[in-house]
Amino acid sequence: TVAKTFFEGAMAAKAGDRAAAMVAADIDEGAGEGWGEDAALVIDEEGGFGDDGLDGDILGGDEEGGGWDVGDEDLVLPPDLDIGPAAGTGDEGYFVPPVKGTSQSQVWCTNSQLAVDHVLAGSYESAMRLLYDQVGVVLFEPYKPLFMLAFGRGRTALPANPGGPPLLGHPHRNWREAGAKGGLPAVGLKLNTLVQRLQAAYQLTTGGKFQEAVQKFHAILLSITLLVVDSKQEISEAQQLLGICREYIVGLQMEVNRKELPKSTLEEQKRICEMAAYFTHCNLQPVHQILTLRTAVNLFFKLKNFKTAASFARRLLELGPRPDVATQIRKILQACDKNPTDAHVLQYDEHNPFTICGSSYKPLYRGKPQEKCPLCQASYCPEFKGTICSVCKVAEVGKDAIGLRVSPLQFR
Repeated sequence: TVAKTFFEGAMAAKAGDRAAAMVAADIDEGAGEGWGEDAALVIDEEGGFGDDGLDGDILGGDEEGGGWDVGDEDLVLPPDLDIGPAAGTGDEGYFVPPVKGTSQSQVWCTNSQLAVDHVLAGSYESAMRLLYDQVGVVLFEPYKPLFMLAFGRGRTALPANPGGPPLLGHPHRNWREAGAKGGLPAVGLKLNTLVQRLQAAYQLTTGGKFQEAVQKFHAILLSITLLVVDSKQEISEAQQLLGICREYIVGLQMEVNRKELPKSTLEEQKRICEMAAYFTHCNLQPVHQILTLRTAVNLFFKLKNFKTAASFARRLLELGPRPDVATQIRKILQACDKNPTDAHVLQYDEHNPFTICGSSYKPLYRGKPQEKCPLCQASYCPEFKGTICSVCKVAEVGKDAIGLRVSPLQFR
């Protein structure tokens, strides 16, 4: 006999397996399906295991053949389906952080069109844009200390853990109905506070400290734009306060300039008298109006313009000065009435209403072209259009603007 080689035995084993598979129904009935594949041990003629016994990929693996046309390539599912994490992955307890809410500073900016509310929120850029649109402010350097002071008053800080940051609070002026997104910041600056500062500026004016008084009036004027009032009466009072500051700044700056002018020639003396006469037409308090008229009476009497000096004397007596001042003015008036003439012609017409140019200090008579400062409403000659106002020192002369806004009532 001829012995079979190893390869011939392996091939015969494979053929025998295929034949056994086709006649599986004829096997011993005791071998049920619960025995599994491990019960069929295949041993070749050499006493080894066949290749099929070592091949674990009997069913062909996980790949599908071309005959399995499942048809899920063109299946379209809605994109908003959420089936959650896959079961058994261990991600069932994952944490989704909450969405960050809107800060109170942003709420303040959204709810208000007043510049001070944006300053309190720390949004200086939007505050400056509002001041530019409403009152024509183009120079913001003088506003820097006011902005910083207002911003510092817009927060409260409570101490927390040692070494840790403080807990910040955002006080509301409408705290009763503010809610989460309806708040408006509490404003520390009040109209009554500015009125008290006005009294201090009056005292400086009475004492003849014109430079310091001008600085006081200027600070009050700028602070008015950072007010918030609640009634129409307070709106009117704020606008009236702004007008008072304008009149005093124009008059006092003109008086300071007048005192610095030389007096050597007749033309220079005439110019000094003209500016003194203009000062009497600034809308000042009676106690200060008396002082301006006394100065004008003395200067015009020395210039021998007796007619105009007599007019100033009569205006002064109508204001009820002190007895000693009244006695002196009556004597001057008697002297002027003896010769009611003017020795020199000046650029001054007391019977024709006028305003004073804030830069040239010349009269702008009614009906003549003039430009206005959108913030303080100071008047200027047309050639000063586009320049920085010399009264408020922040706004552009002649710029179109909405107007001063200090209350939500002005936006309704």
